[in-house]
Amino acid sequence: MTALIVVCIVISLMCSALWIMPPERERQRMALRVQARPLKLSVQLTSIELPDKWDKSTSRKKTVGYFYHRPKANKKISKSIWLLPYEVWKYRSVAQGWWCSDDINLSEVSKNKLERHAALLSGVKISSESVSFYWDEEGGEQDLNSLAELVFELAELNG
Repeated sequence: MTALIVVCIVISLMCSALWIMPPERERQRMALRVQARPLKLSVQLTSIELPDKWDKSTSRKKTVGYFYHRPKANKKISKSIWLLPYEVWKYRSVAQGWWCSDDINLSEVSKNKLERHAALLSGVKISSESVSFYWDEEGGEQDLNSLAELVFELAELNG
């Protein structure tokens, strides 16, 4: 009888410990966020306002933003530039499946990275203080490294 009580208590404690453990998807997200630190990216849970195709209204989307803050503000960029993976009628096409709110000259490498990660990204924002990308953290570590390279390439652009 004592052995049965001990087994029940041990099973109860093990179930409690397993219940507290985060699910696999949360552990992957945390691993991505930890990996972002050495890449000089800061992570923030945020919401962004995205225009619709006709730019008549915006929709608010809760997402995760990965930011690279410039060491020195770029004075040549006066307003935020958005790169979106869907068509907005007054934006310019910069790569296959990507539209930009202003004229920017992207390298072929940057265009290829944008095209490759279009399904993962909600948008990319370039401002005088930072370059950021917004996504739902659906990719892996290789995707994060590639997106970090893209952010650094975009940070080198002059407005």
